[in-house]
Amino acid sequence: MYTCGDSRPMSDYQPTWKSLDSHEIPDWFHDAKLGIFIHWGVYSVPAWAPSEAEIDGEDASPYAEWYPCYMYEEGSPTQEYHHRQYGDDVEYADFIDDFTAADWNPDEWADLFADVGANYVVLTGEHHDGFPLWETHYTKHNAAERGPERDLVGDLSDAVRDRDLRFAASYHANLNYYQPGYEGRFGHPDFQGGEIGDEDAGPGPEYVDFMNAKHRELIRKYEPDLLWFDVPMADADHLNAKDLIADYYNTAEDWGKEVVVNDRASVDAVGPTIEIEEGDDGEFHGDFVTPEYTSFDEVREEKWEACRGIGNSFGYNRAESEDDHLTSEQLVHSFVDIVSKNGNLLLNVGPKADGTIPEVQRDRLMALGDWLEVNGNAIFGTRPWVIAEDGDTVEVRYTHRDGDLFAIALEWPGDHLSLSVPTHVDLSGPPEAALLTPEGEITVDATLTGKELSLALPERPSTDHAYTVRLSDVENPRTE
Repeated sequence: MYTCGDSRPMSDYQPTWKSLDSHEIPDWFHDAKLGIFIHWGVYSVPAWAPSEAEIDGEDASPYAEWYPCYMYEEGSPTQEYHHRQYGDDVEYADFIDDFTAADWNPDEWADLFADVGANYVVLTGEHHDGFPLWETHYTKHNAAERGPERDLVGDLSDAVRDRDLRFAASYHANLNYYQPGYEGRFGHPDFQGGEIGDEDAGPGPEYVDFMNAKHRELIRKYEPDLLWFDVPMADADHLNAKDLIADYYNTAEDWGKEVVVNDRASVDAVGPTIEIEEGDDGEFHGDFVTPEYTSFDEVREEKWEACRGIGNSFGYNRAESEDDHLTSEQLVHSFVDIVSKNGNLLLNVGPKADGTIPEVQRDRLMALGDWLEVNGNAIFGTRPWVIAEDGDTVEVRYTHRDGDLFAIALEWPGDHLSLSVPTHVDLSGPPEAALLTPEGEITVDATLTGKELSLALPERPSTDHAYTVRLSDVENPRTE
């Protein structure tokens, strides 16, 4: 490891994509599978966006964390709501003092996330509203000096790491559409070329320096296990993003940490687009691709991470009903599908301004944790198999680990499950098979007939949502 006074080794990362793209993803990120995303900030006070079903036209979004953008958009549903609810004279910055975190207990959050089975936590260090959740030198408008008057990033980092989870604070200031201290919807006086969203709009050099100074401070203070950028408003060279990533990779070696960086540091990335064309690998830089609210049809060769809320919004949205949230079964099925295709799930919670997690979100998290308590061996530490999907009468997803193939049926198949395993690998005979249940593994009779593997299942176990059979000693050509 590099120590103070040493000359840096020749393997140091340089601020070029060729050098940065040589970075290897550590095993911990492949193994982790489940992370918790937390969108929490001043926008959690108004906590409103139209529900997805109510959106008509471009001047709306189901994302409540975009409130400070749309409240200044003429004629938008958010602006209409704001004027009805608060009047014409209330600015976004007026909500800061009501962002109290009065009932927040970071240890309770960390216990919940650990109990669910998450392996890393990403808190919004600074969202697009220009309000850092840590004590920063660069603006008085931050959570340590206003609102909660505490270092939210530091307090959660300590609690999460005390439970051996990895931690990061995401950074969205590449596209600040609001900055406290300035009127209207503007990120900084040095935002040039018109309104945000205009083709020629972008940050000037003063804005870039301001943005990167805060980000480097965030990295220096909390030594994050990953960098989670959001969508930039300019290319990587303009934002000096490659310099920051190279410094981060090199500094992480000094810390003795294996780290990862997402693909959103450059507009060259695939990840910021919510929909990705199947088969279109595009060009991306970073360790993993980050689609939102979507999955893929097949196993992806590159590592990826799906991010989504339990509801239609990342930030807490008081307008959402129970029907706007994933059911427990939908959440489990989505998670299994993502993992089978070489993905992680970064599952978002949107706490209220007081720091409490809405009951519907807590309920879904606990349901996922209950399922993982029985089926976690088929998820954590696994790698994708030859194919991800199978099944005629019920849908099946595959994962593989340490010589075992896991077949996860998304519905209970009854007394028989037929799999196409021998079509993809040579079997000398039927493998040993066992059904994962809350009471432990139950042996399953397996019959090999040509290219069909037939499993005679016992009585349905006392579990819900998806059902796992472990097949012993089945090779994985992807890793052999």
